Amino acid sequence: MVGIDPVTNSVMLQGPAGRIAEVAVNPEIGDVRKLQLGDTVNIEYRNALLVQATKVKSNGIRERIDSEAAVPASGGVTAQTRIVEVIGTIERVDAKNRRVTLRGPSRTVTLTATPDVSLAGLKAGDMVHARFESATAVQMLRGGQPIR
Repeated sequence: MVGIDPVTNSVMLQGPAGRIAEVAVNPEIGDVRKLQLGDTVNIEYRNALLVQATKVKSNGIRERIDSEAAVPASGGVTAQTRIVEVIGTIERVDAKNRRVTLRGPSRTVTLTATPDVSLAGLKAGDMVHARFESATAVQMLRGGQPIR
């Protein structure tokens, strides 16, 4: 870690190739004011995964509901899960690679479907109620020990 911004609760991390990235940390996951330059911050991000897609009858109006939850885990790791539910239009289904492109009320996203989501019968133009989830896990360490 090469920088700390307590105002935005973000850190500047330098990767192995020397590139620097600023990462905003949800205050429920970690308080960057507890950090010092040189501390180790491990951040793992899991892309959004499609966990449900059900055809619906709709008048063409797309909707979106977001929710988040912070969950403490073991070893000083805290995970933030983001759940999005939308009524949207399928733009493309790539069954071979299990990817669905979905146009919602504010943007278009391509999601990887989890193994238990059936893509059978879904096609471009279908209106669906879809649910997708993404997760971020943060671990802050000093001298190999978790910072609490």
